[in-house]
Amino acid sequence: MAMTEKLYYENPYLEELEAEVVAVSGSALILDKTIFYPEGGGQPGDCGLFGDIPIATTEKGDDGTPHHIIAEGFLPPPVGTRAKLHLDWEHRYFYMREHSAQHLVSALLFSMHGIGTVAVHQGEDGFTVETNASDIPDDILLSVEDAASDAIREGHRIWQEEVEHIDAEALHMRRSIKVGGRVRIVHIDGIDEVACGGVHAGNTREIGEIAYVGKERIRSHIRTMWKCAEPAVSFRRGNMEIVKALSSLFSAERQNIEKEAERVIAELGELKRDVHRLEERIASLELGKALCDGPAFLLSDIPVSSYDGVLPEGYAYPVLVADASGRFLFYGDGDLFTKLRGALQIKGGGRNGIFHGSFPGSASDFISAAREVICGND
Repeated sequence: MAMTEKLYYENPYLEELEAEVVAVSGSALILDKTIFYPEGGGQPGDCGLFGDIPIATTEKGDDGTPHHIIAEGFLPPPVGTRAKLHLDWEHRYFYMREHSAQHLVSALLFSMHGIGTVAVHQGEDGFTVETNASDIPDDILLSVEDAASDAIREGHRIWQEEVEHIDAEALHMRRSIKVGGRVRIVHIDGIDEVACGGVHAGNTREIGEIAYVGKERIRSHIRTMWKCAEPAVSFRRGNMEIVKALSSLFSAERQNIEKEAERVIAELGELKRDVHRLEERIASLELGKALCDGPAFLLSDIPVSSYDGVLPEGYAYPVLVADASGRFLFYGDGDLFTKLRGALQIKGGGRNGIFHGSFPGSASDFISAAREVICGND
């Protein structure tokens, strides 16, 4: 199979190119030359058009040749067809900038704090950098955000070169080289150099903005989450809108929102405790009315959890309480509860004569059906 000339390395800013189909493999077109980058290194493959045919994505074949995957519902043109290859530039340029932003973050994590990168992932709303650290305080990650912002303002050139493997090894880069043969090196002048086969912006200024947005633990490592370019702007502006809304909601200045929120949460907690105490009092009164010389059945307007522990000691008959949310509480013998569960297909369990669960349908129908099971024809 003829080799494809990969012009996305020579000129990553080229948006259109005339190309010829040299082979077809299923739904994939192999062209004599291409500006479409195939998925790899955490960077998604390019999409766009070949003539009027939509290219959904670009992938690497077994030999590394770019495969232009035709969108579902379209037939591949015959070998020899020439047409204009038109890149979805918005898609490509965003991932060029995001990939460059990821390199910048990984480089600064390593140079400033000795934290290495284990894995990366790029997405349309942000990128992640999984590190080799088991814990990273937020202040360290925010210091990286600050340094990245400085690098963006300073405008460091980003460029690539292909060198012999031995020359690449001599650079002692922050990450080991994972390929054999000649190695493509991506440089951020004065900041970083690392082996990478992706496509990148030409200058850190093109990244626009970088924002640290969070972290999580994965495989005993810390995975950090970031946004750049337009998603970073949206994140910042979204946070600003949230602060404005909370300021209005709490009638508080921005710097006082946290304190006011803590006060309201504490107040709400106390109100919830007051409500629970009142519900327990209501439960005790309602249950007292329902108890008689035999099994008791109660359809309650308050949660059945309020009835926990309020059954008078020594009451010898089964008691069933159901509420409108589909929950029940049953005081009684375990064998009787097993019979009730089997007959009514209810879910639940318990021990020591107290059982909780849920039932299908209406509470009144459930109480009626349970009464028949417990009382029979009495």
